Amino acid sequence: MAEMTITDYIPPMTPRRILFLLYDGFELLDMAGPATVFSTANALSRRRLYDVITLAPAASVQSSGGLACAATPMKGYRFSTVDTVLAMGAHAAPLQRAMADPAIAALMRRAAARAERFGSVCSGAFLLAAAGLLDGRRATTHWDGCAPFRAAFPNVKLEPDALYVEDGALWTSAGVTTGVDMALAMLARDHGATLMGKVAKYLVVYAHRPGHQSQFSGVIDAQTRQHGQFTDLIAWMAEHLDRPLTVADMAARAGMSTRTFWRQFAAATGDTPGRCLETLRLDRARMALEAGEPVKVVASRVGFRSEAAFRALFTDRIGVPPSHYARMHASG
Repeated sequence: MAEMTITDYIPPMTPRRILFLLYDGFELLDMAGPATVFSTANALSRRRLYDVITLAPAASVQSSGGLACAATPMKGYRFSTVDTVLAMGAHAAPLQRAMADPAIAALMRRAAARAERFGSVCSGAFLLAAAGLLDGRRATTHWDGCAPFRAAFPNVKLEPDALYVEDGALWTSAGVTTGVDMALAMLARDHGATLMGKVAKYLVVYAHRPGHQSQFSGVIDAQTRQHGQFTDLIAWMAEHLDRPLTVADMAARAGMSTRTFWRQFAAATGDTPGRCLETLRLDRARMALEAGEPVKVVASRVGFRSEAAFRALFTDRIGVPPSHYARMHASG
């Protein structure tokens, strides 16, 4: 047996506990994605950084896809300051049943009072809000649930475009895959960006998408919101982003006067033509930066004559400079 050197020694540490609150009908991917982030961190670091635990009203619950999942019964569970407790989302019917369960509400209130972090993935935010834990707090949820969420919980500071939101000990994420983004952010907070990057690379996901990024692709969002009236035009715009497009160009393509086009486009999409064009350009720029293209080349390719103007707009809309964005998404 080879003699162990001092560099081989890994000191013991108290692992954090990641607890997923499940119930019949929960969305499996809400749990599976984040759980894989934490378990992969254990494997790649060769340390027991996290214990992943499932909690539920019973010892076994079924996911929305029908797969059974074993769980620790939540009754009487005692939380500690090394815990992160996350409520999973679900479709409307099982979610409403869970929201009406006083035991689930009581569990999340105990978690909020004692755990290091608490929160939700996707529509799990409805469970937190029903338990009275989100009033006056910043949070997000799946885009499809934003309207009913606002109607039911008007005192919550909902951020509908965010991938995930951190408000003190409270963490909420938007949709199933954004639970992975949130888990990576937690990992970076706990053990640094280097390990987070290794985990992301191993799982072949984004190294880190900041929480303030939009839940949508600009093209998809624009085409979805306007129900087809300007679908062809938006597709044409996306194919000619390197050109100095003007509102007059867009209006001519749509067969309208400039004034009529501006008014109808804004009414149909909820955005001005210029703002939509910026969104399309930034979407394309993000993809190019993620592919490793230089900032100067990207700026020209998406229609900016000035690299400085591109950097300013990118930083204002995305929240980080393009060079920083490129480093965060580097594959190497």
